[in-house]
Amino acid sequence: MLPPVDPATLQRNPNFEILYKDLCTRKSNPDGSTRDTKKQRMHDEIRRSLTTTRSTLLSTQILISTLITLPSRAPTLPDELHACIALVSALLSGQIADPSDREILSGDITIFLDNIDIIASTISSQLETVTTHLCTIAAPLSPPAPTLLSTTAENLVNAATVELPRELATARTELSNSLTSLLALHKQTLETSIRILEQTQHGSLARHTKARAELLHSRATLLGLEAKCHTFGHPPPAEFVLALKEFRKSQSTGERSLRDREALARQSLRLYEQAGEKGIRELAKRKGYLENEMGRIEREIESLERGR
Repeated sequence: MLPPVDPATLQRNPNFEILYKDLCTRKSNPDGSTRDTKKQRMHDEIRRSLTTTRSTLLSTQILISTLITLPSRAPTLPDELHACIALVSALLSGQIADPSDREILSGDITIFLDNIDIIASTISSQLETVTTHLCTIAAPLSPPAPTLLSTTAENLVNAATVELPRELATARTELSNSLTSLLALHKQTLETSIRILEQTQHGSLARHTKARAELLHSRATLLGLEAKCHTFGHPPPAEFVLALKEFRKSQSTGERSLRDREALARQSLRLYEQAGEKGIRELAKRKGYLENEMGRIEREIESLERGR
C-alpha cells in the first residue's frame, strides 16, 4: 500500500488528492503491488488449479488415514474385514511396493471390494462425527450445519488472511493521520501558550501593568512629600500637642501599672512554685476556714442587729 499522506496536504492540493485516490484504488493492489489484470487472471487460474489439486490430495489423505484407524474406531465393523482393511490401507499408503506382494494380496483386495458398501458407510459415519467436531470448533456458541462448514472455513481464512490485514492497515493509516493532527494541534497549543507568556512577561500587557505600578508609586511618593511639606509649614495647634502629651502620659501610667501587676503576678507565681502542692492545699484550707468564720461573724452581727 502507498504511504499515508497528511489530510491537510490533500486538502491544499485537490488534484494530488484525486491522483492519490486513483493510485490507491485502481493502479495498485491493497498489498502495494502494481495491479495487472491479465497477470492477475493467470494467477487466479493457477491458484484455482492449485486449490483443486490440494483439495484432492487432502481428501485422499483423509480417506486413507480414516481407513487406517477404522478398525479401532468402528466397533460395529465385522472382524473378518479388519485384516483386509489393514492390508489395503498399507497398499494405498505405499508401504507395499513390491508388485509380487500385491498379486498375493489380490484375494484380500477382492474381499475389500465386495464389502465396499459396509466400509464406505462406516467411513461416512466416522467422517460425519469428525465434521460435527469441526463445526463445534469453528463456532462453539452456534455451530454451523455440516453443509455450511466449507463456507465457514473459507470465511475464516478470508477474514484471517485478507480482511483483518486490510482493516489493520486502514486503522494504522487512520491512526497515523490522527497522530499527525494531534501533534499539529499540540504544536499550535504550545505556540499560543508561548505567545501568551511573552505578552504577559514582556508584551504590551506587562509594560502597561509596570507603567501603572510606577505611576501609582510616583503618586504615593508625591503625596508623602506633600504631607511632610504641609506638616513643616503648618505646625499643629497647641491644644492638639497638649492632648497628645496627656495621652502619652496616660499611656505611660497605664504601662507602668501593667508592669507592676505583671511583677506582682510573677512574684505570686514564684511563691506558689516555692510552696509546692502541699502549701497550695494548706492555703486552700485556710481560705475555706476564713470564709466560714467570716460567714459566721456576719450571721452573728445580723442577729444582734435584729435583736436591737
